[in-house]
Amino acid sequence: MSDVTGGWFDARIVTGAHPAALVSATDRDAIAAHLDRYALSGALVSAMASWLHDPIGGNAEASAIAHDLADRGVLACWTAVPATSGELESLTDLVDRAMDDGVAAFRIHPASHGYSPALLDELYDALQTNRLPLCVDSAELAWPDLTSMATRYPELPIIVSNLGYRKLRELWAALVGHPNVFVDLVDFAAHQGVEWLAANGLADRLLFATGLGVRDPGESVVRLAWSGLDDATVRLVGAENARRLLQGVRA
Repeated sequence: MSDVTGGWFDARIVTGAHPAALVSATDRDAIAAHLDRYALSGALVSAMASWLHDPIGGNAEASAIAHDLADRGVLACWTAVPATSGELESLTDLVDRAMDDGVAAFRIHPASHGYSPALLDELYDALQTNRLPLCVDSAELAWPDLTSMATRYPELPIIVSNLGYRKLRELWAALVGHPNVFVDLVDFAAHQGVEWLAANGLADRLLFATGLGVRDPGESVVRLAWSGLDDATVRLVGAENARRLLQGVRA
């Protein structure tokens, strides 16, 4: 498979261990092996701890992996939560620190962390200013919240992940109404959904991503490699869209 996937960029990997996952814990060596197996040009890595345990503290784990595998094109994705005393004083300062650290994107988990996405306007503004994408699982917020964010912050790229099944109608409305909305291939379970979006001129909104750490990467690899799309479109989805959106993705 590596001769097909060579040069692709994995736009979502989660380092750490999920207590209910059917896949093994994902550490530095597992990520390096994943890059080797599929001859990937790099990956965007967030931390399981930032999702399930310590939203801010886990960011250091993602950055440690990114720094250790920087020569392999690995980039960090940090997690943000609303500013609260004793945990996080300023979202603007958090984004500034991320920029200094070479972080390529941010992720939010509003449902898991128990807050409204409307509380993060300071974050969205800082990300838009610094041209850093925002990543979010579809289950973490309602579609009206997504479209509201995309409308209010039109220069903020928003990457929706873990779409699941029977979500193409809602996704279609978000994509055609908002040029800053994107979707990755983690659990993109709609039958021939990739082909359908490409046929409707939306291949430039798709990013290859496996969800290594929470999903079997073979799902996304096969979904794109066996899609039947022409080589130029596969390259677009496999790496070029990520290169356009994420600072630090290598040519």
